Amino acid sequence: MADADRPTLGALMSVTCFHFLRAGAEESAGRALIVTAGRERGQDIVKSLGLEGKVQSADEIQKNLAKVLGIDGTRLCLVQKIVAKDNGGFEVHITEGACTAGVTNAPEPHCAFTMGVFIGSIAHFTGKRMTGKETMCSGMGAAECVYQIDPLD
Repeated sequence: MADADRPTLGALMSVTCFHFLRAGAEESAGRALIVTAGRERGQDIVKSLGLEGKVQSADEIQKNLAKVLGIDGTRLCLVQKIVAKDNGGFEVHITEGACTAGVTNAPEPHCAFTMGVFIGSIAHFTGKRMTGKETMCSGMGAAECVYQIDPLD
């Protein structure tokens, strides 16, 4: 997706606006739409880095995504740790996620978009189709959000 020309406001927007967009889309079409949007964003990140199918290690994935998604990038989240799993998947640990900003008592995991970003980016880094599940969510009171990103094949 091309960057919009915003010479005064720049590329970033309020997390409050993001929450309204996410919540409205989920109410209308469910979480799958939000995960898909995140997955497409993750794919776009890897394409923009020119690293499609070129990164396999958890350390390299963590380094690349921490830079793009963190304080010097889009500020979607802070990527704390990515751990390789025996099944070829990855366990992703994040804090300060945009999906959970200001959320403290969600009844269920809240990070469909952010999880989608990791599904899409890891799939494009590794060249493997991936799926994901959020197993811990700071919006539910956990210290961090944790995603299990696993191969489909």
